[in-house]
Amino acid sequence: MRIRTALLAAAAAGLAACTPTTTDTASMTPSEGRDCFRAESVSGYEIIDDHNIRVRIGPSRSYTLHTTWNANDLDWTQTIALRSDTGWICTGNVFGAVDVTGGTMGRTYPIQTVARDPDPPGQVGS
Repeated sequence: MRIRTALLAAAAAGLAACTPTTTDTASMTPSEGRDCFRAESVSGYEIIDDHNIRVRIGPSRSYTLHTTWNANDLDWTQTIALRSDTGWICTGNVFGAVDVTGGTMGRTYPIQTVARDPDPPGQVGS
């Protein structure tokens, strides 16, 4: 019994040594052809309505983030953070991979979908 326990412990230690302990998310990139931005590229936020939040990327590009939670309850006065599992936020269904956290209590709002807003009139591209 002791030998079996020792072998199991040694096998578990060996597997743990093979498992990477950190992930370099900065080197991860989105799939080709996807419309994405880095979370740290956000230059501004605004609440559109009860369930939609606009984030600005630079002077002319923006995206709408949809949450089922009441976005009007999101407190922007203290702190705001946009988080994704990889650091990239791409258009489409992102439920479980992207969230917005705001306020002194750090309430987290899960984001369901991300959509790129149309470019302003008279502007082509980003």
